[in-house]
Amino acid sequence: MELKGRDKVDDQTLILADMAEKALNQVKELVIELIRGKVGEDKARRIADKLVGGYYTHDYPITVEQLREMGLSVSTNIPPEVYELMVLYPQARANRPGIEYLPYPIIPRPTTREGERR
Repeated sequence: MELKGRDKVDDQTLILADMAEKALNQVKELVIELIRGKVGEDKARRIADKLVGGYYTHDYPITVEQLREMGLSVSTNIPPEVYELMVLYPQARANRPGIEYLPYPIIPRPTTREGERR
């Protein structure tokens, strides 16, 4: 919205932008609340900005090294009970990546009246 300006977007976009801004602020405040006691107020705000401020996409895996560089104390020692719990909740396999590069346009084939592809 900053690129176009408020006067060049429709009402629905303004509403969605407002909701998105509120959601980001809520998540940022939650992150600050969760880590403030461990790292202090200023550092918590910097870390929250990094995590919530648009540096990463939602599906980007943040590494242990990156978290440590941010100033978080991270352990990779997971108790065996956690793995036992994870077995109870298997994850579905993804059929394809969330973002897929296609070097050419995909043109759908025409369908018959019954909905079958020719």
